[in-house]
Amino acid sequence: MKTCKQPVYVSAIAILLLLTNLSCSYPDRTDPPKTKDRATVVVKTIEEANSDISNQDRETKYCKMACSEFVFYRGTNQLFWKDFAGDSRLKDFGNAKTKIWLSGDMHAENFGAYENNQGEIVYALDDFDDGIIADYQYDVWRMAASLALVGRQNGLSAEEQNKGIDAFSESYLDTMASYRGNDRELETYFTKDNTYGKLDDFLEGVEASESRQKMLKKWTELDGNKRRFDLSKVKLGKPTASERQDIENAIADYKKTLTKKFKYDSNYFRAKDIAQRLLAGTGSLGIPRYYLLIEGETSSQDDDRILDIKFQSSPTAYDYLSQQEREKYDKNFNNEGQRHALAYRALTKHTDNHLGWMKLGDGYYSVRERSPFKETFDITELTKEKRFVKLAEQWGQVLATAHARADKDFDAALVPYSIDKQVDELTDGRHKEFRQLVREVALTYADQVKKDYGYFLEKLKPNSCSSGTCD
Repeated sequence: MKTCKQPVYVSAIAILLLLTNLSCSYPDRTDPPKTKDRATVVVKTIEEANSDISNQDRETKYCKMACSEFVFYRGTNQLFWKDFAGDSRLKDFGNAKTKIWLSGDMHAENFGAYENNQGEIVYALDDFDDGIIADYQYDVWRMAASLALVGRQNGLSAEEQNKGIDAFSESYLDTMASYRGNDRELETYFTKDNTYGKLDDFLEGVEASESRQKMLKKWTELDGNKRRFDLSKVKLGKPTASERQDIENAIADYKKTLTKKFKYDSNYFRAKDIAQRLLAGTGSLGIPRYYLLIEGETSSQDDDRILDIKFQSSPTAYDYLSQQEREKYDKNFNNEGQRHALAYRALTKHTDNHLGWMKLGDGYYSVRERSPFKETFDITELTKEKRFVKLAEQWGQVLATAHARADKDFDAALVPYSIDKQVDELTDGRHKEFRQLVREVALTYADQVKKDYGYFLEKLKPNSCSSGTCD
């Protein structure tokens, strides 16, 4: 049964926010970027990260990244890992036993609403392309920096930004502590029944306004008595004959990667149509991706399902790991599709039954259902301190719960310890210092992102960008 009780630690967060010393910092620390020619590093890193996508997709992506500092941050995960991999400050609240499955690209828009395999609308982590096992603080720090960027973008004061960041980090620690010595993290997930502030309203709205029929109408059309993708949509393209054949041939092996608990009949995965998925995402824009329309439970045209098939390369963090860490990674995972599926299953509850992977001509692809209820909370609504703090608290709860369930309870061969116990032991009695460090990282890095964004606009922003790109 899911846990639907209001978290008991919210009041403690409210109290500590009043006591926050906003001037605390680590004056003896050096900001992560250590090069004298930061502009060159920024440009080179971005160009190298996007060298494999088409010129047109690169131009589109750069125009999108030019919209704001936050969108730029979303599209430059490589800079984050280049700056923070192996950071000496990780040892303050981490050790060899604080490595856990991560999102690997944690920010405010990599949480979202979607339908779980029980038919419930949940709010959870929703992007696992960069999923990797590494120190938990990488996710905490990257998320905290995104909070600073969101707060600044929405006109919040420095004090309000600090309160939101502190609420997030304290909530993360309190949630971890609440799971120590029990298995509640294995039963806890987040729906309209146990969220608050603007989040429960958001989930109620998604449930009321979205449906499978609405999704099918958006992406497909009926041609007589047959449903197919509507290729007049700008975000869909016609696959080549070889692409279509490659995907159809891979379905049989893909089905072998699904959970054994998923039961379906022989027609369920019958391919009805295939389309290229274009212009999707920010960091992953330009990556090969397809939509596959399948028959679903019955021959009705109204219960068809759309599978999202996406090319998976090694996660961003891989290039910044030590040689020993890369060797361990290579030993643990057979391919990137499998690694993506393991990250997804580790970090979520009641995971999508369609989650798996397939091998196509150019590599391994993740496969998951495109949820009819896929929505992201509109962060531009976070213009008031109360809204910002309440959602920050819940982001801390959701992230901590995801991390806590991804330890030895998921797979002891990959993570042979209890992460909630380790984090609580390292931070017990030191929550103030933890908050100070997270806040320091978040604010100084948000300042660096602002500078990097300026370099990007000066050196890489295409002349063709229009204001409509940011709508």
